Amino acid sequence: MGEDSRDESAEVVVGPEPLPKLVLPDRCLAVFVDDTGHEEFKGQPFYGLGGCAALGRDIERLIYRPWKELRMKVKGSTEAPLHANKFPSIAKTGDVEAVASFFRAHQFFRFAVVLTTETTTELPENIGRIRAMKGVLEARINDIVRMTLCKEVKVIFESSDRVNASIQEAFQDLTLVRGSKPIPSECYFMPKSGREPALEVADFIMHAVGRQAKHNLARRGSFEPDFCAVFHAVDSKLTSFMEVGAITLNR
Repeated sequence: MGEDSRDESAEVVVGPEPLPKLVLPDRCLAVFVDDTGHEEFKGQPFYGLGGCAALGRDIERLIYRPWKELRMKVKGSTEAPLHANKFPSIAKTGDVEAVASFFRAHQFFRFAVVLTTETTTELPENIGRIRAMKGVLEARINDIVRMTLCKEVKVIFESSDRVNASIQEAFQDLTLVRGSKPIPSECYFMPKSGREPALEVADFIMHAVGRQAKHNLARRGSFEPDFCAVFHAVDSKLTSFMEVGAITLNR
């Protein structure tokens, strides 16, 4: 697991020339993961992991091409990075609806799990929240594996100096199966500077998740518009959102 990992079926190229690029076979499931909040609840009362997924044969049509069109509309260039935390300050008339339309129109998988300060935990110190969340994400990725009939899985995390070590430790034993058949998988880190469109999509998904988590802590029973666009506007088989209410250790 690293920022410059290579094998015969996928490559993360890090450097100014060419731009970082992930090469995927048709039946490789690409899973892009970002986070929101803080794993120790520092400054934020929540922490979440999640993102988006698509088969290699579909990702150009479902994510890359339409996201680059969105970049052109918002930033004036198909290669200009577009990040959720900066979007409100640069959005012009129609841009918010354009982002919502992207999520409503394109049928890729999106998923997230979030913990909040309301979560009841009974975990030993050496497990931690990220390790606990790994089990939930692993189950969801396995659901997608069964639906897509993929031959392999590449999980790409947005690189973060703060949590890379914890992510690597938690996901080093990621186990993906279809029935009793193991599905080969590999994890990577990719920096934000790579301008990977699907990681930017994951960033917007998790920004919406963070807003919804904060909203739920204040008032449950309604949904933020961006959360609705991400999770409520496509086939429910494509979406999975879980706010974990309790974590207990099997004894």
